[in-house]
Amino acid sequence: MSQAQLKLSNLLHYPLLQKIIYGAKIRRPKTPHVVGMKFFQEHSIWVLDANRCPCDLEFIDYLREFNIQGKSIFHFGTGNHHIIGLENQQNGLNNEIMGITAAAPEHSSYVRFVVENPALAKYYKVLFADIYTLTGNSLPEFDIVNLFHLCEFYLPENSKFTHHCDSSLVQLFLDKLKPNGKILFYPGSFAWGDAEKIVEEFTQAGKIRKFGEYKHLLIYEKA
Repeated sequence: MSQAQLKLSNLLHYPLLQKIIYGAKIRRPKTPHVVGMKFFQEHSIWVLDANRCPCDLEFIDYLREFNIQGKSIFHFGTGNHHIIGLENQQNGLNNEIMGITAAAPEHSSYVRFVVENPALAKYYKVLFADIYTLTGNSLPEFDIVNLFHLCEFYLPENSKFTHHCDSSLVQLFLDKLKPNGKILFYPGSFAWGDAEKIVEEFTQAGKIRKFGEYKHLLIYEKA
């Protein structure tokens, strides 16, 4: 095959070239499945892209439109933009938001934001961790949990380092959901095919029931 025929889509079949392309910022895989967790943690950066992934912006609109204030919120996947924490502060909603990212550059961005704007940390904290390592002992109770990126990050080969798969992760946060609390999902996720099966299993088991929808977001509550 000539160099002229080696289009980007073809290069992605070669693991070494994947990492070169990823490191050069030509293409940033959305999950660690392409390059492995370690490389993903060291290099991944997700910038705000309203066309490809509007879920964070729609969640902000949801909080603002329904005047949700002073609640405890868990946010799965902060991105490099940290827009949910920033907008929570700017809108004076004073929700206590715990975010999590598995990408060191995204966590470094949070640190920089807080150094420049210390008030941000008053209501917005970000963990650097693999979400599948969390346990009930490490989490408070929440009024709202968003799991927009369910099934996007779990690596079976890392199971010896974690406590959960995606199904048990949902159960973990369901156990931590306060009475009348809500758990939100995003069917626009590229992994929704797998995530939807888990949501349906929990629904059929009588553990959750659909409460409603907001734009592209699906809202569930404990059954």
